Amino acid sequence: MKFKRGPEFDPQADLAAIADLAQAWRSQFRPAKVTFASSHFQARLEELSQAHAFRLYLVTRPDKPVPLAILHPLTQDEVMLLLALSPLDGEDLARPLEMSPHEKSQLMAGAPEEPSGRGVYPFLLGEPQGMAILDLEPEGLVLTMSKWGHLNLLEPEPLLAQRMRRLGAQINRLAKPRES
Repeated sequence: MKFKRGPEFDPQADLAAIADLAQAWRSQFRPAKVTFASSHFQARLEELSQAHAFRLYLVTRPDKPVPLAILHPLTQDEVMLLLALSPLDGEDLARPLEMSPHEKSQLMAGAPEEPSGRGVYPFLLGEPQGMAILDLEPEGLVLTMSKWGHLNLLEPEPLLAQRMRRLGAQINRLAKPRES
């Protein structure tokens, strides 16, 4: 990670906490060594209500998070606007705090055993404590970056360069003649 300006918090500790929360969240739907009760997530949400400052991480692969953006600092009013971008209802929404274990297993019936890790996952962290996974659809993510993108602490160039190298390697691999 390369920063535009130095953070006054520990991003590595935040990423470790995000990975822990993602694993705990997954235990709500899949068999795990430790299954977390809904009260665990409720307590993290309640801690967020006591926070005085916030940061939003947009990551890929939440079990081993790769940050795409770290939006910091966000105020309580900005977090309320951010939450307004989340879908309010719908049959396809996973609300594990309100679902029974049977409803959770029904929701996951037919889903692949391992998550693809594809997509962008928003995690809200509070200062001094509190944490939540947000439910933002692509439109909400675009609006988030258009509204608060100037708060991104990460320098995007290294990430873009890495993606371009991977694309080049894939093009080279596909361009090689196939061996018969």
